Amino acid sequence: MHCITLTYTKPLLRQAVRSFWWRVVGFKYFVALALVAASLLGLILDGDTSWFVGVLASVLVFGITFVVALYVIHYGNSLRKLQAMGSHQAKLEASEASLSLSSGASVATLPWSAVTEVWRFKSCWLLLFSKSQFVTLPLADIPTEARAFIIARVQTSGGKVE
Repeated sequence: MHCITLTYTKPLLRQAVRSFWWRVVGFKYFVALALVAASLLGLILDGDTSWFVGVLASVLVFGITFVVALYVIHYGNSLRKLQAMGSHQAKLEASEASLSLSSGASVATLPWSAVTEVWRFKSCWLLLFSKSQFVTLPLADIPTEARAFIIARVQTSGGKVE
């Protein structure tokens, strides 16, 4: 069993949410928004005022609102959880059967099969439980052998590691 104390900071959470956000949204999304914006601009400059211009404008506004809301909501949730923790520290216990996280805010014990993916970034890992729920693990606090153990358990339980 690995018992590790994790320390969370606002910069770490900002980086984790930014990494999650970029991985979800990606470059292709912004290319698509740029194409919609260019098409809209071209139609407006040609004097087109049809319903199609309205549809394109709506798609552009909703597209921009989505990416902003995705970041703001996840970052806000992260900050609220950080405040609820109190000491900004959590305890990670990784055993053969489960992963347990405890802080001043809550305690959760989950089987490894609950982790569907691990997204590895420079300063942290994100353990995903669904497309929009994840736990941030600050790498500065996790020894190399514990990292290898976590990856092995996730893969053994059918989770993906990227």
